Amino acid sequence: MKQQSQSLNTYFWNVGNDIADIRLLAEGAVAMYENDSVPLHHLGMTHDEQEAASAFDTIGTALYDLRKRIEEMQLSHLHETVQQSVDREPE
Repeated sequence: MKQQSQSLNTYFWNVGNDIADIRLLAEGAVAMYENDSVPLHHLGMTHDEQEAASAFDTIGTALYDLRKRIEEMQLSHLHETVQQSVDREPE
């Protein structure tokens, strides 16, 4: 039973670290979108490339949605980790 508990702890720890890494990647992508690539939208609009400008907006929407979902996943993982530790019987 102790080995199973340690395996579960290791699993939750690893998943939590992976989610944190994924969130950092998404946050970095959003930051680049907001700061470094904004001129791309302007270029599309000033060169009558509305399709490219629209694609840029769509990418931004996807990045914001991805960031929100990862944040929700991270919170859900945290709540489940806490619940698992509370539900576990003392050994």
